[in-house]
Amino acid sequence: MAEKSNIEWTDATWNPVRGCTKISPGCKHCYAETFAERFRGVAGHPYEQGFDPRLVPGKLHEPFKWATSRMVFVNSMSDLFHTYVPDEYIERVAKVMVTANWHTYQVLTKRADRLQQLLSRPLRFASEAKNVWWGVSVENKKHGLPRIDHLRKAPAQIRFLSVEPLLEDLGEIDLSGIHWVIVGGESGHGARLMKREWVA
Repeated sequence: MAEKSNIEWTDATWNPVRGCTKISPGCKHCYAETFAERFRGVAGHPYEQGFDPRLVPGKLHEPFKWATSRMVFVNSMSDLFHTYVPDEYIERVAKVMVTANWHTYQVLTKRADRLQQLLSRPLRFASEAKNVWWGVSVENKKHGLPRIDHLRKAPAQIRFLSVEPLLEDLGEIDLSGIHWVIVGGESGHGARLMKREWVA
């Protein structure tokens, strides 16, 4: 777990999964991939395998080591609901979040259909936890807006949207059942333009 995070909306990060694969336009300039691939082949480095998806069970119990409460971004370097991650492993991650309940966990995914399916069944116990926030990425109309519908249908105490990078005008969004929204543009080399009027 990273004790401090440069991400403005969280305090710390926890990565029991590393790596991911691209699924939509929001992934084009993935900061996590850029970071991880810099260390591919560096023996002994956590990202020696670059951004290849892999489980890191040795990190599962890290939240228990923090005595003071933190806002924790879960899998800032991956997607917990990636098809690579078995249901059973996701359940193990969820059990840690429910048990180490002095922290608030922010789980963000682009694979909202799987989030809805699992929260409705094997993760139902975690959907009732007020310290676990479930969110989806919303970068455009085609890929992002359908994720909101999946999230809204999922049982959850707290639902949030990460509307970043915002790649186009989304029009008026139905925010019923949504508790928190992050909005931002893209940064770094080749960043795509976000127009101010899109955030009205």
